[in-house]
Amino acid sequence: MIDTAIKNCKVVSPTDIRDVGIGIDKGVVVAVDVDDNLPQARETIDAAGKHVLPGIIDVHVHCGLYHPYEEEITDMSAAAYGGITTIGCYVSLGVSSGNGPFAQTFQNRKSVWEKNAVVDAFFHGGMLTECTAEDIMNNARNYGVTSYKFMLTRKGTEVAAKGGQVADDGFLLDNFSNIARLGKAGLAICHAENIEVISRIMPKIQRTGRQDLAAWAEARPGYCETLDVIRASSIAKLAGCRIYFVHQHYPDSIRAINRAKADGIDVIAETCPQYLVLNAQSDIPAPYGRINPPLRDKASNEGLWRGIIDGSITCVGSDHCSVTKDRAQDLWTAPSGMPGVETFFPILLSEGVSKGRMGLQKLVELLCYNNARTFGIYPRKGTISIGSDADIIVVDLNKRVKLSHADSHYSVSNYCPYEGWEVQGWPVLTMLRGNVIMKDGRLLAKPGTGKYIPRPFN
Repeated sequence: MIDTAIKNCKVVSPTDIRDVGIGIDKGVVVAVDVDDNLPQARETIDAAGKHVLPGIIDVHVHCGLYHPYEEEITDMSAAAYGGITTIGCYVSLGVSSGNGPFAQTFQNRKSVWEKNAVVDAFFHGGMLTECTAEDIMNNARNYGVTSYKFMLTRKGTEVAAKGGQVADDGFLLDNFSNIARLGKAGLAICHAENIEVISRIMPKIQRTGRQDLAAWAEARPGYCETLDVIRASSIAKLAGCRIYFVHQHYPDSIRAINRAKADGIDVIAETCPQYLVLNAQSDIPAPYGRINPPLRDKASNEGLWRGIIDGSITCVGSDHCSVTKDRAQDLWTAPSGMPGVETFFPILLSEGVSKGRMGLQKLVELLCYNNARTFGIYPRKGTISIGSDADIIVVDLNKRVKLSHADSHYSVSNYCPYEGWEVQGWPVLTMLRGNVIMKDGRLLAKPGTGKYIPRPFN
């Protein structure tokens, strides 16, 4: 007898939708078959003919950026309401990040996560200072950390204010080469914006006194992203390193990535929901919409949707930050970033699937299969297959929800970027490793349910 059977399902994979049931035992999937063939179970969940998906993986979440790390972990309970079961968390884990030795910092972040979180996580390191190839190898072997973030903006005043190493070409080449030692497991993650150009343009725009989102977009032009995509891709080719560009927001950058792929570079493009559905003309107060890179224009929105459909963009993350903002804040001094874990899946489900831009299978490919494979946690995560973790969501494609901060489940962030939007499609049940953690809008999991997921390295 197994623990749980889910029946009356429409199980979605990247290739098909099947009328099958799911058998779960000891936290993993043990059967995917027609209902009558499932083993006898202690508990049966009736999915009522709804669509059943692998748990959503959000590969791009920041914790500890603006508020204490432990405090921001509480915001992650909002992820379960939105169908997310695994998070790729940026936790300021530098090889030498100013937070103490890597082992000490890692163990602190891991223990705090496993004490307070209700969803699983893997961690990205932050490449802020010089490291050695042995550092990278040890972190992979000992902690399962195989991806590192490079802020290509770390030059000039930013380095002077925050410390660390200038992200010049030599720094990138040395450290990309170190990451390349991990083979397919290693990944150099890049925030691409040419800060040298921005630093010349932004003061001129700021002096005009403008407070509109278009001013922020003009101060950080889209071509600044493209310039750094070309630069970092070229260096990755020299190093033989896999490279991943976060929050791509400008269609020219996607074209540059496709050219890099054609040149044999192993390069991956990620975008975020806000770059697909918001722009500098959206009805959102300017401080709330201040993000890096900026919201652009409707043409960029459509260009990114095309990139998803044609396969140029293969991963999506929320770029969630637990941000506290005030409507009266100055555009130029407001903190950058916006909350996003709770609305990550529903926005893409509503704007992508319900509005006919893509099929449900494509959404599973993007948010589950591709995200898991890219970051080395497949097939444990990202699929409903025998032997995989029983991370499962039941989705009502007809359920309509009006988004508002008042109804959100954040404890730190104090606004909703999609205030007043009505979305169609919403998860009504979220299961993590065989345990129901959210059902019908009620959180059932207790803090400490979430676990750290080390990524394999041989």
